Amino acid sequence: MREYTINCKKGETVLDALRRQGITIRAFCNGRHTCGKCRIMLDEEKMNEASYEEMYLLTDEENAMGARLACFVRPDKDDVDELKVTILDMPESETAIVTAPDDDMSVSLDPEDVEDLTFAAIDIGTTTIAAELISNGEVIYKGGRINSQCSYGADVISRSEAAIKGNAEQLSDCVMDDINALINEFPKAPAHIIIAGNTTMIHLLMKYPVAEMINYPFRPYYTGWLKKNFMLDSGRVLPWTILPNLSAYIGGDVVSGLYYCGFSDSDSVNLFVDLGTNGEMAIGNRDRILTASAAAGPAFEGTRLNAATDVIKCMANLRDSGIIDENGALKDPYFDEGYNYRIDSSGRFVTINQKEIRDIQIAKSAIRAGLEVLMREYGVRASDIERLYLAGGMGHGLDIQSAVSIGLIPGELQSKVITVGNSSLAGAIKYGRYNFNDDDIEKIIAVSEEVTLSNVKEFSGLYYEHMLF
Repeated sequence: MREYTINCKKGETVLDALRRQGITIRAFCNGRHTCGKCRIMLDEEKMNEASYEEMYLLTDEENAMGARLACFVRPDKDDVDELKVTILDMPESETAIVTAPDDDMSVSLDPEDVEDLTFAAIDIGTTTIAAELISNGEVIYKGGRINSQCSYGADVISRSEAAIKGNAEQLSDCVMDDINALINEFPKAPAHIIIAGNTTMIHLLMKYPVAEMINYPFRPYYTGWLKKNFMLDSGRVLPWTILPNLSAYIGGDVVSGLYYCGFSDSDSVNLFVDLGTNGEMAIGNRDRILTASAAAGPAFEGTRLNAATDVIKCMANLRDSGIIDENGALKDPYFDEGYNYRIDSSGRFVTINQKEIRDIQIAKSAIRAGLEVLMREYGVRASDIERLYLAGGMGHGLDIQSAVSIGLIPGELQSKVITVGNSSLAGAIKYGRYNFNDDDIEKIIAVSEEVTLSNVKEFSGLYYEHMLF
């Protein structure tokens, strides 16, 4: 909870006014009046009255206390010069920042190999931005923050649409401000910055056009390396290296993850899955890599459960206890009102409704079907896979047994799972530790090919098959 004094122009919503003045507030639906996240309190009577549509998105308790949604509220008649706004749910309190693994299973360097340089590695994720500062090969800082672009939507489509409608400058500023804020926390100044991120995040940072990425022909404006000098808020100019993307859906975060997991050196066939807001995956080795992206949506990161372990355990527990059937339907008497579920990690209760179960079911099915398609296209079975690397916000701390139980992961791969946390950040660190050598990353790009799941005729059948819990 935090209070601000802002100005709000006639006809402008409080959400737009907050954005205009650089204040971050969760607006996962990008102001479409559907998510109910931009909750505020006001002490000003010159604003419009709450509508039924707005009140429906708030709880009885929130309505009783006079809470409003920033996307609905606007001045009733004239400009309001000094509007006191209390944001009820600040983004910083919501999501844990997933950093690179402490036990680096892919980097084993002799002291002579370590670059005598202080550099920063930064992962620009859709939900969070994570950073680590490395000096003489050692991590001396770890930190992160919520991506301030959450004021323009929870997903890349919402933010891309916001950029197309004229907010490209603001979206870029959001990330630049976040990066500057992290750098200001560093105990030591870096001499170089290495950045990895999905294709949309990099395009929004660089203010590149995004219309053709979210519409046909789904083509990015740029996918190669970016090596430029950037000026920080302090006025200091630093060299930045932004790792290359493969396509509109397979970004530099995946390339960095594959590099970290040793795909450029491995003779054996491995799977890689980044389970976050988007479900990117890859299969292969040093000779051939197939990649794909499944539309998981915000089901795993955007629910009130907030953690992948809670989401997966919740579904497994509800199924095992008979609260839901194998089709994912809540049984009586819970179908209409939902089930009051106790979250193990926090002890609090949330009401799980049918829509949330369906969202999780759809995301789970898309990811599992994508894995099956990749293995078939590659010509291997689960028994041929040596390792399954689980990365990203969902992979971090995932309960593997529950994931297998609900059908997210094939049972044959349960003993082969390695969770690698923020592999995007870890790959950027590895790149810096290996003296900024582009060769292994170039190898990954050269042997990689994208599979468009919607174009594979077996995908829809597998998708419906794996809808079952």
